[in-house]
Amino acid sequence: MTAINFLFDTQTVVIAMDTLSITVADRTPFKFASKIFPLPHLRSVMCGTGNLDLILDWNKAIHKSVIAYDIDYLNTLTPDVLVNLNAQNPKELTSTIYQFGYSHKLEAFRGFVYRSTNNFVAEEYKYCTAQKPQVDFDFFEEAELHGLDGAFIRLITLQKSEDDACLDRVGIGGEIHRFIMTKDSNKLDIIHRFPDHEDQYGVMIDNLK
Repeated sequence: MTAINFLFDTQTVVIAMDTLSITVADRTPFKFASKIFPLPHLRSVMCGTGNLDLILDWNKAIHKSVIAYDIDYLNTLTPDVLVNLNAQNPKELTSTIYQFGYSHKLEAFRGFVYRSTNNFVAEEYKYCTAQKPQVDFDFFEEAELHGLDGAFIRLITLQKSEDDACLDRVGIGGEIHRFIMTKDSNKLDIIHRFPDHEDQYGVMIDNLK
């Protein structure tokens, strides 16, 4: 799994995620991975949590097979393709795909979530600020005090701290990648590296032995 936090309105999408991927069996660091996939040719972005294989398979399918103009048609194609791709994976692995993009028809951004636990039915978001996993954090107050990136860093650091204390942890770590999208621009930055990055990398290398 991972941490995913976003805010979006009619003209802007902002997403922040970590980069740690953990093993299913013992929840230890497996690898670092990018989890935000810009799709500027579709005025969209895709990201996901859970089974990394499905997320990467869907990203490949978008670039190989999807002929679309923007988020509207991409959304209509997504559920059926995700169901077919996920049929190749073990049933116990769950995944959630998030897609945000600009609708030329509406002249505004739209956001959708597709959950394997709901057979990847498209669920449309209202304009909002959202965080996963949930923690007690006032994002707008923190953004006023520390700026947008400072708020995301503080939020995901808190999410990581609480998650690290859990036996059944989702796995948060590595770096924080922050993505900002408007109709005609995409900007993806590394805004933070966690202090235990090298320790996690060491565990990954040891797992290869």
